[in-house]
Amino acid sequence: MAAAMIIPLYATSSAQVANLLAELRQDGGVAALSRVLSLVIQCDAASIETSIQAANQASVEHPCRVVVLTSEEPAAPASMDAQIRVGSDAGASEVIVLRLRGAPGGHLDAVVTPLLLPDAPVFVWWPGERPAKPANDPLGRLASRRITDAAAFDQRAAAPTQRRAQLELLASGYTSGDSDLGWTRLTPWRSQLAAAVQFGTPGLIRSATVTGPSFSGCELMAVWLAWRLGVPVRRELTDGDFLTAVEFHLSGGRRILLDKELDEAQARLRLTGQADKPVALGRRSRAEVLGEELRHLEPDDFYGRLVTEGIPAYLACGALT
Repeated sequence: MAAAMIIPLYATSSAQVANLLAELRQDGGVAALSRVLSLVIQCDAASIETSIQAANQASVEHPCRVVVLTSEEPAAPASMDAQIRVGSDAGASEVIVLRLRGAPGGHLDAVVTPLLLPDAPVFVWWPGERPAKPANDPLGRLASRRITDAAAFDQRAAAPTQRRAQLELLASGYTSGDSDLGWTRLTPWRSQLAAAVQFGTPGLIRSATVTGPSFSGCELMAVWLAWRLGVPVRRELTDGDFLTAVEFHLSGGRRILLDKELDEAQARLRLTGQADKPVALGRRSRAEVLGEELRHLEPDDFYGRLVTEGIPAYLACGALT
């Protein structure tokens, strides 16, 4: 791995940052790996390092140029400080950190455009607060893929009106190319449940129960089951931090239960009349789910149908009244 290098630039411009990146490649062969995409991250100052860490880990599979933007002190005189990180400080990427003050903070698209890789897909990730409609955001308009994380701004509240509002935001703000890490985190659960239904269902599914906190990832699990199975889905709210169980109630009093209980890494698949089966179902890191999203250059059409068809149908049936 190339030696770590962090180069600060003060009171700089996007053009100066781009010129220095070109010089680094010509003079020292820095960032010689082929970059497959540009990943733009908009976050607050407190989230810069954790967001870069997740992007660096994801970049092992997806070498990219990472541009991190944060706006500070909107009333201050216009200025921009930057960092260029290459080598071991940037994973398989090259990382550009831009701290904007004053007027440039209102023109993030103009600031970032000179730093995007030519002829490469652009992903934009909001690890914290998201725009109401990401595709209408100035950065979102630059991107073919827009990634949000509902878990980062979910309010832990059991009130049906607040849980309903979280789902309505995902549905009303959706444009093709959007995705949310709250849904991506459910991939292992969905795979296990689909296999259990396909190979182990001893009767018709009459209803289902989803157990977990009021975060939208758990709500999306309930939406998915109601939409795909066409059965009532009940939610049991917990005080934990993650989805803990999904149960299918079958005809004849039988059941299928995928249950994590208190073990975050191991789950049990329980089918009536059969021995319990251990299932590896550990919690996925933010880097893992971000990496999964970066694999998909095309829009996630299934997620689009889930939020535009599944959520309205779920809410219309009175599940959150």
